Amino acid sequence: MGDICQSILTIYAVMDNKQVDHEASIIEMDSKICDQVVSILIDPGFSYSYVNPDLVDKCGLNNEVHANSWLVQLATGTKKRVHHWVRSCAFDLNGMSTLGHLNVLPLGSYSMFLGMKWLYLHRTKVDCYDKSIERLDENGEQKVL
Repeated sequence: MGDICQSILTIYAVMDNKQVDHEASIIEMDSKICDQVVSILIDPGFSYSYVNPDLVDKCGLNNEVHANSWLVQLATGTKKRVHHWVRSCAFDLNGMSTLGHLNVLPLGSYSMFLGMKWLYLHRTKVDCYDKSIERLDENGEQKVL
């Protein structure tokens, strides 16, 4: 996370009332973290991944202070500063265990956003038409999530 942008990052996804049907590149799915079922958005338009601070508190996740903070503008126009992150957070996507570095940010109705960095690191393929993703499992086999 050392290459923090100078400009304000913008999250365009609708965050309240879970209205992602009109968003072509966004996939909504349930996940499990700390035995909690949570709603996440997967969007290749995001650079980084985020977790709601309520979930961080509820699960007792260890969050660290970023060396450099930055501003993120939400779809509502609100600007929030990102100060903290959860390193190597373990979670489950449709039965497949995974890890992600998650920046702490209020996310409205969602618990997590997964962005391009997570998609890249986990060698995923996003199918915007079918609203699904594929990724390699621990054996190197493609699995649809």
